[in-house]
Amino acid sequence: MPSRRRIVALAGAAAVGGGFTAYHGLTGCDETACFEFEYHGADDAANRLDVRHTGGRETLRAGDVYFDEVVVDWESRETGARSWAELDGELEAEDVIDGDEIRLRLMTGTDIVEIQWRRDDDERVVEAWVYDDDVS
Repeated sequence: MPSRRRIVALAGAAAVGGGFTAYHGLTGCDETACFEFEYHGADDAANRLDVRHTGGRETLRAGDVYFDEVVVDWESRETGARSWAELDGELEAEDVIDGDEIRLRLMTGTDIVEIQWRRDDDERVVEAWVYDDDVS
């Protein structure tokens, strides 16, 4: 490769790498995906858990991100796993989650909610919220 082309290629790679470094510096997230949680307990209704995507190395689509132990039907007390796209009325399955927030409904006694990333017949837990009754 001629030296001029090599310099342009290296400059392009540095720009892309610099962009990732800048993004990583802004989010501070070195994981596949990072989330923040805010829990709201209730006595006479479903508990609520606000989940906000805060960054990560991977691009996540709303149809590939699942939450387990969320309320599916309050009357029958049924819980299950649902995708971000199923729970959010604004995002389609192919939409990218980027700083988005969602409110989950939880049954009393739900202590752990796993966030799973399902892609290409692979499923892995990328984050989990654990109830802590010592936090006020």
